[in-house]
Amino acid sequence: MRLSSLREMIRGQGPSGGGEKKSRTLGVSIALVAVAMAAGGAHAGEEYVPGPQDTLKIRVYEWRPSTLTAFEWAPLSGDFVVSSAGNLSLPIIGNVPVAGKTLEQISETIGSRLQNEVGLQKRPSASVEISSYRPLFVTGLVASPGKYNYTPGLTVIQALSMAGGIGSSDASMISLQRDALSSRGQVRELEAERLGLVARQSRVEAVLAGTSSVVFPQELTSRASEPRFSKMMEEEQSLFETRERSMITEIDALNRAKVLANNQIDALKEKAASLAKQIDLASKDLNSVNKLVSQGLTVSARQLGANQNVAELESRNLDVALAALKTEQDLAKVDQDIADVHNRYRVNALTEAGELRDRFASNTEKTKTARDQLKNLEVRAPSAMASLAEQKDPYSFLMTVNRVVGGSMQTLVVSDNDPVMPGDMIRVQQREEPAANSTNVSSN
Repeated sequence: MRLSSLREMIRGQGPSGGGEKKSRTLGVSIALVAVAMAAGGAHAGEEYVPGPQDTLKIRVYEWRPSTLTAFEWAPLSGDFVVSSAGNLSLPIIGNVPVAGKTLEQISETIGSRLQNEVGLQKRPSASVEISSYRPLFVTGLVASPGKYNYTPGLTVIQALSMAGGIGSSDASMISLQRDALSSRGQVRELEAERLGLVARQSRVEAVLAGTSSVVFPQELTSRASEPRFSKMMEEEQSLFETRERSMITEIDALNRAKVLANNQIDALKEKAASLAKQIDLASKDLNSVNKLVSQGLTVSARQLGANQNVAELESRNLDVALAALKTEQDLAKVDQDIADVHNRYRVNALTEAGELRDRFASNTEKTKTARDQLKNLEVRAPSAMASLAEQKDPYSFLMTVNRVVGGSMQTLVVSDNDPVMPGDMIRVQQREEPAANSTNVSSN
């Protein structure tokens, strides 16, 4: 909750004229905003906790070492809706309470319950994610009150746009205002998308430049205090570091293979040298035997054995030479693989850079179109735009959200760009007119 909302509530009370009733009203308003700010602060930054009407996508697997396969528990895999009591009704294990639990805690509970129910030695792995969120509701001074589907990142102004905008009940006026609200919201979203592309571009440039970290431009770092953009930069830096580590790991593995190949080549060279000595000795022995045979001093069988020994040693020497040649080829391939790893990551970065150029061009065209639509509305329907401008005055309408915080319902005062949560009830109402100052008139 921003301080501006507190000022709006205080100023919206108007001059009190010194009456105790007005002072009490002002005090209650300040207290309401203080509670809202505390509740909003407690909610911010927490992991999303599923509630009634949320649909969870569940997958349960069990690793079976005996068959070296991952067995899927099909009855427990699928989409399941959280009941109004905050439970999941699952086959085999029955009702699982999920109220107040994060997705990770729900996953652990399902695995433990299945392990205990079936008698497994190890707890199966369960993955739980949100398949669809419970709806939100918009009521009060809007064109189309009702129930609407929630999408992550939804803001108050976007929710009001879905409900047709606030204020006028005239159909044509509402249509024009809705177009204006939609165009303004689109311009904001396109600007956020552009900054997201800028963050991605910074990461790609860091990869191509071979730097050790991502350097983001000033237009992003100046908005680091906003959670949306700080998270954007953190994710891009994390992705950069993850891919860098992956590349280094691949290259380290190839370098280890290269060291092993070099060691093998050295061993083969030593073996070849040893065989060369043995061949030399065997050749000398064969020459001696040949002389003795020619002089009739020994039998030819000994000559045959000496010839076979020389032939065997020469064959082994040839095998060693071939093995050394193959290892050298493997070594050359390792060097090529290392170069391929660098090239692959660079090519991926270049491909992403090309995609980013297309996305930037598309974003620019869409932003230009949305701004042109706004200008067209200003020219075509100045009264509608003027009325919309008046309605955007924070002192004309009061927007509140009924939200469950810490297990209890809280009423939070919100503004256009505040986030909306699943199950929220957004209410738009006319802000009370400032009370006229009371005047005492004495008669003569």
